[in-house]
Amino acid sequence: MNRIPLVPVEDLTPEQRDRYDNAPGGKLNLSRLLGHAVSMQPGIGMAVQGMMSGIEIPPLERQVCVLAVLHLDRGEYEWAQHMQVSKMMGIADEKVAAIANDRFGDPIFDDREKALLAFTRQVVKTVRVDDFVFNAVAAFYSPRQIVELIHVIGLYMLFVRVSEVAELEIDAVLGGDFWKKANEDAGLSHD
Repeated sequence: MNRIPLVPVEDLTPEQRDRYDNAPGGKLNLSRLLGHAVSMQPGIGMAVQGMMSGIEIPPLERQVCVLAVLHLDRGEYEWAQHMQVSKMMGIADEKVAAIANDRFGDPIFDDREKALLAFTRQVVKTVRVDDFVFNAVAAFYSPRQIVELIHVIGLYMLFVRVSEVAELEIDAVLGGDFWKKANEDAGLSHD
């Protein structure tokens, strides 16, 4: 049982109801839970849209970063959604398992992914990133991409905190369909 009740369908704003009726993730418990923040939800939605379509982080790397955040913050609800996303995107089960088992330096990852994972760990766990890890990620990512990574990490930290505080029940797992449509709409491949 959710600790914080979901917004009843009949109480959704017209915009929220449109999303509920027409968006791939609109019926998910997380969407209806986030609906309580009526004045903030549109801004968060715009940030998610930007993350889906306007950033320079390749989709597969964005997903690796998201998995790391979800693992580090123990985001059970989002992890269930993103297992499907990872499968849909073709991320190797061995990579998902390495992240789930806190093996961010595993040989399955290339140097770029290892830098990304180390950076993600420090942003989530210590906020400040030491020079060694920053220089490693800066060898692969532009300043714009680094700031975008911080935004992706922050958004998923927010989602995890909302869903975990609410003890959100895992409902339908639609993450794969949601991100597939988002990537297609943005003209992005999985690379």
